[in-house]
Amino acid sequence: MRSILCTIFLFALCLFPAVSHAEKVKKNVLYINSYHHGYRWSDNIFEGIRSTLDESEFKINLQIEYMDTKKYAYDFSAQRLLPLFRDKFRNERFDVVIVSDNDAFNFALEHRDTLFPGVPIVFCGVNDLKSRSIPNVTGVIENFPIADTIDLALNLRPEMEKIVVVGDSSTAGRTIRAQVEAVMPFYEDRLKFEYWADLSASQVRERARQLSDNAFMFFIPYYITINGRSYTSEEVAEAISEGTDIPIFTAWEFLIGHGALGGSLLSGKQHGRMAAELALDILRGTPADKLPMVERPLGTYFFDYNVMNKLGVDESQLPDGSRIINMPKAFYELPKQLFWTIMIFMFVLVNVLIFLIYTIIERRRIEKRIKEQLAFQEILMDTIPQLVCWKDNDQRYLGANRAFGEFFGIDDPQAVMGKTDNEALPQREFAGWVGALDRQVVRTRKALRKLKRRVTRNNGDNAWLELNKVPLFDPTGNVVGTLTTAENITKERDLEKQLIQSQKMEAIGTLAGGIAHDFNNILTSIINSTELAMGDVDPESLTGKDLDRVLKAARRGGHVVKQILAFSRPSQEGFRATNICEVISEVLGLVKASMPGNIRINANENCEVPLVWADPTQLHQVILNLCTNSFQALRDVGGGELLLELEEVRLSEDEARTINLEPGRFVRIVVADDGPGIPSEILDKIFDPFFTTKGKAEGTGLGLAVVHGIVKGHNGGIRVSSEAGVSTRFEIHLPVHDQIAEFSILTDMQAMQGRGRILFVEDDPDQLETTPRILESLGYRVSAAADVTAALEMLVREEDFDLVITDFDMPGANGVELAEALQAIAPGLPVILVSGREDAVTAASGLPNIGRIVIKPYDKTMMAQAVAAVLGGLEER
Repeated sequence: MRSILCTIFLFALCLFPAVSHAEKVKKNVLYINSYHHGYRWSDNIFEGIRSTLDESEFKINLQIEYMDTKKYAYDFSAQRLLPLFRDKFRNERFDVVIVSDNDAFNFALEHRDTLFPGVPIVFCGVNDLKSRSIPNVTGVIENFPIADTIDLALNLRPEMEKIVVVGDSSTAGRTIRAQVEAVMPFYEDRLKFEYWADLSASQVRERARQLSDNAFMFFIPYYITINGRSYTSEEVAEAISEGTDIPIFTAWEFLIGHGALGGSLLSGKQHGRMAAELALDILRGTPADKLPMVERPLGTYFFDYNVMNKLGVDESQLPDGSRIINMPKAFYELPKQLFWTIMIFMFVLVNVLIFLIYTIIERRRIEKRIKEQLAFQEILMDTIPQLVCWKDNDQRYLGANRAFGEFFGIDDPQAVMGKTDNEALPQREFAGWVGALDRQVVRTRKALRKLKRRVTRNNGDNAWLELNKVPLFDPTGNVVGTLTTAENITKERDLEKQLIQSQKMEAIGTLAGGIAHDFNNILTSIINSTELAMGDVDPESLTGKDLDRVLKAARRGGHVVKQILAFSRPSQEGFRATNICEVISEVLGLVKASMPGNIRINANENCEVPLVWADPTQLHQVILNLCTNSFQALRDVGGGELLLELEEVRLSEDEARTINLEPGRFVRIVVADDGPGIPSEILDKIFDPFFTTKGKAEGTGLGLAVVHGIVKGHNGGIRVSSEAGVSTRFEIHLPVHDQIAEFSILTDMQAMQGRGRILFVEDDPDQLETTPRILESLGYRVSAAADVTAALEMLVREEDFDLVITDFDMPGANGVELAEALQAIAPGLPVILVSGREDAVTAASGLPNIGRIVIKPYDKTMMAQAVAAVLGGLEER
């Protein structure tokens, strides 16, 4: 590629020659022409002189003078030009004088001292020069090869016997005739020479008709004047050739093409160039005397094809290297200069063509690579799960990926090209929002990141998008558009809400557990003390009745505490394989009895669903609570439909993740209504404890919190969807039985009397005082200890204990740690663990010596059942 560019550059240098910035030296040159402007011979000489001088290193001031001696006699012209030139050249100083042909040369030599003394003279076109040594003079002698032309004529027509020389009596004519006469002795035996001078064209033509076929002419250029009109040499030659078939030869190139056959011809331009070169040598400092005169013949064989065809001369008869004019051109023949010009251009064009072919190949390769890259980029864009689109400064789409089209329900993402947001997006509000963001990015030239917005998808579902918008810059740094990426974060927000809800419920559960523990201790002391006091008074007395009311109130308090714990850590006591269809049937029986006529119940129960591991009572509470909420919502709007559905479903990983479950088989319970719905601003708060939209007399805000807690306690998930003014739908998913670990269940037993020695360990002083008395009232012998250390000392000292009852939460070591210690020192001694927290069940798992777990608050009956079960040999927990 580099070589091609260099070639083009060099060719450009050839076409446009360098211009020297150096200032040229100025020289004055006088040129005296023997003849007049328009005479081809002298005009050609002048052309050669001028072109050579113009190409030199000098700035030539060329002054031209014509003597016009072709039309006027030399003596006449010289007498009148001398005073004119003397006056004209009086103040002129020439560096060199160039003269052409004999008359100007003779005039310059004769009057040089008068007109331009001491100035070197250079001549050309001078015939029959007598002396070769003239001071301060040099030049080119017009030594035309007359012998070569005569020999040519004899070779073409060996039968030739006569040569007619046609000319005039001018100075040039006479000198040329002398040159012809000089070669006559060489042809004395073969040719007869005859001279015609100063004849008109018609006279020459008339005489030529009388010549025999073995004669030919040699034409010397001359002018004639007829009736005041001058005729040039070319016109004279043409006139002669038109009237005769006699071959006409000449020695001057400018006559070819005007009736002459040809010959060894002199070039006036070549004479002029050679004379100019001699003049330049003089201007460069070489004396004229040191420059020898040029005497060698300078002829070149020239012929006219038209005359050759007329006279029957074949090209093969001509000397080698002959030049022929007027020859029909073959379609592939061109003038030499034009030929080489075309060749050079062809060379350049070939190189340019090679360059273009290479460029086209390279361009196609690049285009292919670009197409591949664009195809890859399109595949990449369509593979990216994010929504991607890009726009120009006018906020018109330039493109979008497949995820963008799928999200907004656009079959072909390319269909958005050229459209605005309002034209491309289904939601006007969302379109206006993103359009404002794009304008802000273009105006500020800064990116906007992590912008969240809820939008309705093409299928009607609500979704959340997280948008990033960045400006697009061109190579000059101007903003030309915007690029938008958006991610569907609906699932992430759902998971985030689930996490926040779980954390919230866990925090509340932890708080509630701590409060419940203290309340259970207080209530246990109240219940136990009241039961002891009631044994000392008449039940029908006022005091007995008062104590009975205290006992009932304490038990209600315990129920409230359990309800508080239900939404955080519901108890798994009472869990068993449960048929949900039976639970729903029981709830429907209760609900239908109290439902007004303007509320319709539509139950789609699939009783073929698998069993679940659940507490029927707790599920009964959940379903009844949700039905009650729907009833109250429908009542406020004048009625409607309440829907209950039961079916088995299989949740995928994505579906399960939204409700914080593992994928698998589930039983789904649906409670829905077409009531007023739940406002979106409170939808995330409905499971919060103590949150309610009802009046103070209608609810405490624990209903849905308990529902949430019970469902979570069953290792299930709950999801709510609502559209304000349209409907509300609760979905509960419970794992089928074969996916849930079984838990030991405490079985209710009747209180009974018993025997044996019990060690009771409790840090609460009230319970430490009351519980041993209750156990003693059942027939047991009881020893009490306030902490684990005292209990261990007592067990080591006295080994006849049949049972240890210990509290779980105690300062220092807890009840589980006491049970672990007993495994080492008394492996066969059973333990009953008492706690106000449900997490005691988890803490006690894995310890075989813990026979039962009793949750506070407990009463005499509950404790009697637990003791009887353990001492009676029951090992279930």
